[in-house]
Amino acid sequence: MSTQFSILRLPGLRSNFCCRLLLILLSVTPCISLMTGCTEVQLPTKLIPARQLTEIMMDWHVNQTSQPGAYEISGKTNLPDRTRLTVAALRYLYPIAATARRFNTDPTYTILDYQSVTVEQGTWQTQLNLWQVASDRTFKENWQLDQQGLAIRFNPSEDVVFLVTLAPIDQLPALQQQLAKQGQQLAKSTVRSSTEGEQYAQFQKTLAVALPTGSTLASSAQVDTENFGWGRRYLIPQEPQNPTQLERPKTRQTDAPARSEEFLR
Repeated sequence: MSTQFSILRLPGLRSNFCCRLLLILLSVTPCISLMTGCTEVQLPTKLIPARQLTEIMMDWHVNQTSQPGAYEISGKTNLPDRTRLTVAALRYLYPIAATARRFNTDPTYTILDYQSVTVEQGTWQTQLNLWQVASDRTFKENWQLDQQGLAIRFNPSEDVVFLVTLAPIDQLPALQQQLAKQGQQLAKSTVRSSTEGEQYAQFQKTLAVALPTGSTLASSAQVDTENFGWGRRYLIPQEPQNPTQLERPKTRQTDAPARSEEFLR
């Protein structure tokens, strides 16, 4: 059944009064049929409660190994399997000249080592080697090996920053959408923006790591790095001595005259 409403305009009343009356009727009556029947009214999106998302878990540890300058980094996470991570270690360096003259003291940094790893069944693990072997067989960090060539001296930080970054960073939006469908999200403190405005997700830990000390014996692995990775292949390897003792016969075994080919030239 259709109900008709008509608005009576009385003399001396402004037309906006009629409009107000119509709005009041519409707000009080759940559904008013105006000639064509009921009209469904949808609630605005802002009035619909947002879905609560749980933060992604990332529990990881950095442990020093028995190998000098080597650290094992492992963790557990509920990120999807086959998610790629980049694990890196860096140390901040402060130019000594700039510090002494009170110029720009913003530090630079050196990446000591980095590795790529993939999440498998909620776990991941890799190893970083922060030390290298110098030509005098002493342990050094890479910035110490290059410091003479740079003609600048640095005051290194006492700490090393270990980073775990979701890679590649250009796939972060797709990963966030996948997590949202599963009711998950990355913690806001882990999502950052680069100077170019590109977002990336990163976790970090800071540990006090002393500078390298001591030395080591030359290893075959270090020799292989010489000659652009070819090693010392230009050297003829020494052959072992023939165990059979060979003696020159005292007398000739034939009375035929010697041929010219038998003489040394």
